Parts: sequence; C-alpha cells; structure tokens
Amino acid sequence: MDKQLCAALAGRASALVEAGDRDEAIGILEELLRSDLPVFDRAVMCMNIAIVNGQMGEPEKALENYARAVDLERETESYFIAQSQAAFFSQLGMYQESIRSYNALLSHPQLNPESREMFLKNIETLERMASQP
Repeated sequence: MDKQLCAALAGRASALVEAGDRDEAIGILEELLRSDLPVFDRAVMCMNIAIVNGQMGEPEKALENYARAVDLERETESYFIAQSQAAFFSQLGMYQESIRSYNALLSHPQLNPESREMFLKNIETLERMASQP
C-alpha cells in the first residue's frame, strides 16, 4: 500500500474516532490490517482496533484484537504492543494477566534497561494491587 494512502486512511480513522464514529473507523483500520503493509504496521492497526473496542465498552473484542496484534508483533523485534496489552489488562483489573505479560516481556531479546526497570516496577505495583481485597 502506498504510504500516502496509508497515512490518509489512518488519519481518516483517527478523525472518525474523535467524531464518535468508531464503527466506521474500525472498518478503515481493518482494511489497513488486510493490506500489504509491513507486519509491524499491521500489528499497530490491530492494536488500534483493540483500543477503539475498549473505548466502545467491548473489552472482550479488545482483548481478542490485542492478542492478534501481539501475535503479529512477535514477527518483529518490537515489544510495544505487548506492553500496551499488559497495561490494558491492568486497566480491566486483570492484574494476574498483566503481571504474566510483564514477566514475559522481561525475557524479550530486545528489552532495554529502562524498560526492564519500568516493567519490574509495574509488576511490583500490580502485585500490591492484586493482593488488596
């Protein structure tokens, strides 16, 4: 897909989300996901769908799309989407899932020291939150 077309469609999807037309935005993002974009870009489109699903109050769909996005991201050296998924688990109160996700990220081959420290702090916080009644 042409970069200009991709940027235009992504911008249109963003404007639709801001305007409250999330279903149409998801349609555009799904079109981008099915395109010949590089795998990381397609993973980001899938993550964006998950984010919009979350905004729409559809956490199950969001979790499904985050899983799809993370599966795509595994084909790259990135861990950005997996990190976003871990944070989403936490937002849903799914602390154990979030802890597992951050623990898995600790073994990522491209993990930098700053991210490692942040993930360890996140795990510590999540463990405190999970132990509260």
